[in-house]
Amino acid sequence: MLTYLDAMIDACSVRDAAELDRLLAHPLARTLTAAVRDEVTAIRDGTGDALVAPLRLLRLRHQTAELLRDAPVVADRAESAEVVVVPGLADTLNPVRPTSRPRERRSGRLVQMELPLSA
Repeated sequence: MLTYLDAMIDACSVRDAAELDRLLAHPLARTLTAAVRDEVTAIRDGTGDALVAPLRLLRLRHQTAELLRDAPVVADRAESAEVVVVPGLADTLNPVRPTSRPRERRSGRLVQMELPLSA
């Protein structure tokens, strides 16, 4: 999603109408708010101020980046939990785990699903 928003910001900054048309036709365009879509359409059509920056689009990109930063790390889901052996249950497939303790925030690598920009 961030790659898509970055491509849209780049196209808006150079006022590339063909690239904006292509990006607005992409399936990820459905996730844009109406205000952002209207802003990008105005920039594409040249109906807005020639010097205006895509502020709503930049704000959406910032909010998306913050949400991805605060989301749990996808690739680092395996936890090293100790297995408690309960007498008589040693042959079961589901070992009993100790009570969960508060997890510390890990600074792992964020994993983002990438979609091609061509629809």
